Amino acid sequence: MEHVTDEKAELVTADIGSFNIKLEAAENIYENRFIMDNEGEKYGSETLEYNGNTYFFGKGKFDLTYGKAFKNIEVPLLYAMGKENKKGNINLILHLPTSQMGNKSMLVEKLQGNTFKYKVNDEKPKSVTFKTVGVLKEGFSSFYSLAKRNKGMIAIVDIGGRTIDVFAFIDGVLVTEISVPIGTMDFFTDIAEHLTLETGEKHELEDIHTLVKHNVIDLNDFEDITNKVFNDVKNRLKIKMDKLNNYQIKLCGGGAEYFEKNFKNEYDNVSVLDNNLTSNVDGAAQIGKAKGLDK
Repeated sequence: MEHVTDEKAELVTADIGSFNIKLEAAENIYENRFIMDNEGEKYGSETLEYNGNTYFFGKGKFDLTYGKAFKNIEVPLLYAMGKENKKGNINLILHLPTSQMGNKSMLVEKLQGNTFKYKVNDEKPKSVTFKTVGVLKEGFSSFYSLAKRNKGMIAIVDIGGRTIDVFAFIDGVLVTEISVPIGTMDFFTDIAEHLTLETGEKHELEDIHTLVKHNVIDLNDFEDITNKVFNDVKNRLKIKMDKLNNYQIKLCGGGAEYFEKNFKNEYDNVSVLDNNLTSNVDGAAQIGKAKGLDK
């Protein structure tokens, strides 16, 4: 790790989610699951070599640490940047749930002003220097991915892996923000426990994620669990915001499609953003450009 140089920088916006790693304008979305194995066979694997260690992606368990700033964020970030051929000087925007923004300085201190050298798969080693690092709220950024956002009442509901974050805007002005400590990891864990009891075979969170991703199981078969999780979320939201139904509700995040039916049954005006998985990085790019971070 070296210190920053004073040159032009490229803007990169990232959303390091509980399940996936998203970069703005990236060709792919990458799974945020890896193990460190310095003796493993690298041929045919997705690997990151960084700081003297080798990390294998698509293996192991998802990191269940609740506080994102406490995670080893450099590893998934560098892996995704390497896959997208990002190098040189970077102005970076990251994301945290609104309830965790008090820890944003931890992310800035880890990255800002430092140079990281790494290698992804068999490609040439790369070097990135983070000139500036900013942190935005998950869900808040998604609002700025909307083409029409400055008139009317709009509520962004970002359904992530560990939290659900709600941002309510009136004529483009933020009026309310809420964070609920429930997410798709809780949902998948409940399904895993149900299947373990039903089949006698041990199911883990990672199993459910893979089965859902590849359409091996149908979430319609777990409607009772979906309703239970949604009702918990709905009741927590009512405590802080009992007039959500007045807003155009825009769902985003990895869990948007899982709970779309529940939201539409409960509220009048609900839709899933077309870019629901990348809306945070798309909106953050608009914010970053407005601040001149793309220069």
